[in-house]
Amino acid sequence: MHTGHEDPGIPGNGGSTAKERGELDMQLRQEQQERQDFVAALTERDERIDELTVLLERSRDAMVTKQEEYDHAWAEMAALKQTKDEAVDACRDALRMAHPELPGDLIEGETVEELAASVQGARSLVENVRTALSAEKTAARVPAGAPVSNGPDLAGLSPRDKISAGIQTRSR
Repeated sequence: MHTGHEDPGIPGNGGSTAKERGELDMQLRQEQQERQDFVAALTERDERIDELTVLLERSRDAMVTKQEEYDHAWAEMAALKQTKDEAVDACRDALRMAHPELPGDLIEGETVEELAASVQGARSLVENVRTALSAEKTAARVPAGAPVSNGPDLAGLSPRDKISAGIQTRSR
């Protein structure tokens, strides 16, 4: 029985010519190749995504580790600063006790070097004040054997004259 579908030469009846079949075969192969290329590109993309995901996880882990190291270093630095401040305070107290001749508020500083410099400055200041006071005392000395000045003799004056003399003495 002949259906008419088997004859390749009858166009329009569901059949195709050899040329059309060749073109279709070529188009099919091209689409299959494009599909394979697309699948390969997707596979390559998925592999790259996996690689980048691993790198991202490593980077996050490294960042967490670095943050922990930073936090530890910060805490250690804060503890060292507190220890240093306590040591400087103890040194300041010791210097104040070792130098009672110096005013305590002149011994100041945030480092041992600053404290030592302030002690030297305080010594210099105290010495300058002592020198100035000594010079002033020497200048105000009365030579030995000089009569003591008791002021004017008020024995023969009346009470009113004594008051008047006292007021005049004060105003000078």
